[in-house]
Amino acid sequence: MEQTVLAVDIGTSSLKAALIDARGTIVRSSRCRFPKSGRAPVDWVNAFNEAVADISPDRGLAAVAVSGNGPTLVSVSARDEASALLLWNDPIPGADGHTVGAPATPSIFIPRIRAFRRVFPDEYQGARWIISGPEYLIKVLTGEAITILPERRYADAYWTDASLAAADIDPAILPPFAFPGSVVGTCCVRGMQGIPVIAGGPDFFVALAGTGAIEPGVACDRAGTSEGLNLCTREPVSHPAIRTLPSLLGEYWNASYLLPQTGARFHAWRQESGQLRLSYPEIMARIEASPLVPPPGTQAHQGREIVEEIGFSVRRGMEVIREATGFAGEYRLSGGQARNDIWNQMKADITGSTLALTGTADGELMGDAILGFMGLGVYGSATDASATMVRVERRFVPDPARSSQYAQRYASWKGKHHEDILDSRRP
Repeated sequence: MEQTVLAVDIGTSSLKAALIDARGTIVRSSRCRFPKSGRAPVDWVNAFNEAVADISPDRGLAAVAVSGNGPTLVSVSARDEASALLLWNDPIPGADGHTVGAPATPSIFIPRIRAFRRVFPDEYQGARWIISGPEYLIKVLTGEAITILPERRYADAYWTDASLAAADIDPAILPPFAFPGSVVGTCCVRGMQGIPVIAGGPDFFVALAGTGAIEPGVACDRAGTSEGLNLCTREPVSHPAIRTLPSLLGEYWNASYLLPQTGARFHAWRQESGQLRLSYPEIMARIEASPLVPPPGTQAHQGREIVEEIGFSVRRGMEVIREATGFAGEYRLSGGQARNDIWNQMKADITGSTLALTGTADGELMGDAILGFMGLGVYGSATDASATMVRVERRFVPDPARSSQYAQRYASWKGKHHEDILDSRRP
């Protein structure tokens, strides 16, 4: 029986899981939504159990690999009881978790840990561990407490002994680092006892592996609630609107342009316009059917205005990456937005760029599987695994006529948003 990896990704609104073989074929998959309010750590565990029951892994299951969003923080007591939960996008009273007089830090975790301590003082005081979302699920599965550090160069973005001391945070409350692709324990839950559990990593990081954007010149557009344009580069990129982070492979870098609200903005319009009863494909079909240029005396479909605004902001991000790196190639798609073919084609037309869809829109899950098979020793490197498991299956090429019309509209939009664009370029 062929080996499979159970890939699991904890998202903002749902848990996704898939059984994937070593050729990159998705055998079965499942998506389990979380409650819309009152989120608790047990929701992740319940969703995992629901996904496993739905997928029904067979005797070929060789490993479980887990990824998820962050920095989401959970307090876990010495009795392994989870209490308070601070999601990565939860607003913090008094801004972003920084306190007056607190030292500046490049860490994305330390400000949230300080905020957690301020918002949940009792839970923080009684915690054995302050742990992130995917690592909490790993602890439930294995009993082991770890923190997945994407790559050694990410230490400053997480924490160091010096940065913890400066923030007056006890390092003993934070689990030790483990690296993507490492076996961090074995399952102790019923029906999966003894199965190795392998560290995935942050969702954006494993999505790059899952789309093959770990080699120089390969780019990814990862879009869900938020959106990020990512390009693998040989050298760090210096640009005020680009954040450069280490890539999965130690010799390369990842240049990223963040659009924090594209999916959230569309969902807000959908809610405000009373269209929650319609599915995304139905809404996008209606938008596509509306005239690109409305007849005289009529207004454009409001949804078309929204998606054009989103598309123009993506186009601007692609321009920034081109300015900074010279890259003008295609972007591989990942995330919830990539499931909608109508939007994929509209985005290609609006941006004037070719967009490529691999075997799954869920790049995080394919990335988990890649890291899982690395951990099992089936592949010797992420490069080898990606070369076999990631395949472009469809391309969305800009339509020349529509793209020309959108280019004119974009020029007008860019002129109106000149000041906003300048602000985005400032450090």
